Amino acid sequence: MADSLIAVERSPWELLSRAAPSTSQPWFLWEAPGAEAIAALGAAARVSASGPGRFREVRAGLARAFREIRRDRPSEERPLALGGFSFVPHEAGAAPEGLPDAFFFIPERLWVRRPGEPTLESRWIPHGDSSPPLHGETPRPHGSVNEDRASWTRAVSETLRRIRSGTFSKAVLARSIEIDLAHADLLRIAASLRASYPACYRFLLCDGRGHVFLGASPERLVRLSRREILTEAVAGTIRCEPQDEEGTRAELLERSAKDRAEQRIVLDHVTATLAPLASTVEAPDEPEVMRLRHLLHLRTRVRAVAAERTAILDLVERLHPTPAVAGWPPRESLAWIRSIEPRDRGWYAGPIGWLDAEGDGDFAVGIRSACVEHGRARIFAGAGIVEGSDPDLEWTETELKMKGMLDALAGR
Repeated sequence: MADSLIAVERSPWELLSRAAPSTSQPWFLWEAPGAEAIAALGAAARVSASGPGRFREVRAGLARAFREIRRDRPSEERPLALGGFSFVPHEAGAAPEGLPDAFFFIPERLWVRRPGEPTLESRWIPHGDSSPPLHGETPRPHGSVNEDRASWTRAVSETLRRIRSGTFSKAVLARSIEIDLAHADLLRIAASLRASYPACYRFLLCDGRGHVFLGASPERLVRLSRREILTEAVAGTIRCEPQDEEGTRAELLERSAKDRAEQRIVLDHVTATLAPLASTVEAPDEPEVMRLRHLLHLRTRVRAVAAERTAILDLVERLHPTPAVAGWPPRESLAWIRSIEPRDRGWYAGPIGWLDAEGDGDFAVGIRSACVEHGRARIFAGAGIVEGSDPDLEWTETELKMKGMLDALAGR
């Protein structure tokens, strides 16, 4: 039997590709700019949960799994749990469509590469499923619910009326499209995202039961490593095509009162949420401009020192959902989203990432993403609606946000 911890020169992506994973087993790909690259195959343990108590159930299930997991041979390498959460939990007894409200697995085979180091491979002995029983069977999706432009315009206009009446100051509306994707080559789609979005968090999660969530997110939710917290506030958007003069477009974004106000809401939420969990919280006074393939965003990077015994899931539970994907105030904006959007978001805009038994980890916001299941892909995109929003411009923004995923699914 090979050692449980092996250093290899190939990247986690290459090693996962050579293993030729199928949708009948769990597998995972994660590449964060400037941080770890992770690939995993097979489940030594699974943890899933649905309903309002999902964070509590995941904590308990993972604690058991981490205690009971066994290595092939002794080593100092720690196991990782890989997975994520839906945007919002479902009511107890209501089966979500597709992935459950929370799903994590500890892999049988794990490849991790940290910056400047070789890839480390570790192997773990299958243990079992640490999940509480889910309620009912996961239903198949009920056909396409593609929204037309007129429906979008009505939703944005009604949202603006609610904003002017004082119900909330911002609500993020999402629209979705579904496309046929029979015999999808998931590794090819992931390769396209890797090539096109090197500055984003590229991820792919397969639960081994036919459900896949993948994307290239520009936004980290939160990272915790040895008590150092890294997070960011990303909001405000302007179109910027390759032929555009980037400096001019960036200046327009930086001078936009609407976009700066929208981004400030997110930053204030992040810093206020971290304050009870951190001894110090630091953020620059001015946002920077973040460049993607078709869009520019405003971003402020936030750094903090976590209080003792703070774990990554504590931070994820407190920070999610940020005003960048929900709105402000959160309670009122989430209620409006549930009432106005024509379909459940599933894992779109939910937290996805990894954690270890010590409570460290890294999570991205699951945007610029797609759910693939039963030969179809469902793609969401959202836009923050605030005073001054224009329905036509917001529609164009969602089209551009979907374009990257549509290009990857088409092999472009």
